[in-house]
Amino acid sequence: MIAYEGKIVIIAGPTASGKSSIAINLAKELNGYIINADSRQIYKHIDIGSAKPTPDEILSDDVWVIDGIKHFLFDFVDPKEQFSLFKYQKLVSEILNTQEGIPILVGGTGLYIDSVVFNYDLKESSNNLDFSKLSIEQLQERASKYLPDMTESDRGNRHRLIRAIQRESLGRSKGKMLDNIYFVIDVDKDTLKDRIRERIDRVFKDGLLEENIKLLEMGYTYNDPGLNSIGYKEFEEYFKNSISLDEVKENIYTNTVKYAKRQRTWFKRNKESIWSNNYEQISQLALNFITGE
Repeated sequence: MIAYEGKIVIIAGPTASGKSSIAINLAKELNGYIINADSRQIYKHIDIGSAKPTPDEILSDDVWVIDGIKHFLFDFVDPKEQFSLFKYQKLVSEILNTQEGIPILVGGTGLYIDSVVFNYDLKESSNNLDFSKLSIEQLQERASKYLPDMTESDRGNRHRLIRAIQRESLGRSKGKMLDNIYFVIDVDKDTLKDRIRERIDRVFKDGLLEENIKLLEMGYTYNDPGLNSIGYKEFEEYFKNSISLDEVKENIYTNTVKYAKRQRTWFKRNKESIWSNNYEQISQLALNFITGE
């Protein structure tokens, strides 16, 4: 759990909604720093497909500077490592209690964000299992409570099953909620789909195929937690000569749109969240929250 008495700003939202630029501008106004809440951007080498930002300066393994703003918890986990929710919450707690300024938690992984905001009571023993040694069947047995609510595809997906097990282990027990203001960047569905399509075209031009080839040459596989994600796992059938590169691109688009829909559904569960894509409104509300006005 997190023992932090200060204020925290949340910038959440679906993929391609423009969270990062809003967060950086807000950090400049509030004398803030940014903590990553994207479960893919924590992984090393998973750069182009995760839309990971590029640092201007690297202060340490997990501390970057971008546009003058400190960024924490990017690019520090090996793609073969199963990174637990317990570890994430623990690292965020350490940052909150050692850094000066206003923390801004930014990302699209709702479980990461809520584990901090609602202060989930997590146990290391239940969140630090060696899942790599468990078969799909064993993972399904451990996640049995959640199987009825999962799609057929997710029931056979190691990463999704492990996430379900982690949710089970935390038991939804919560501590004292952090003093927060929780923004969700609200983009209409058609605009978001256009942005997703544009992002996919851009990452292919930037070398997404080549990045996948490099990762495989480094010894990583699509069963590794880092590569078992959108923008990477779709290439597995391509390298087996089962589908074309155009089909890979279309599969990434389809999966990303579905993921964005799940993200919106998650964030809607928080009835206190503020949905907006108006930076001036977000800035003013955040400033009022920080100053107590």
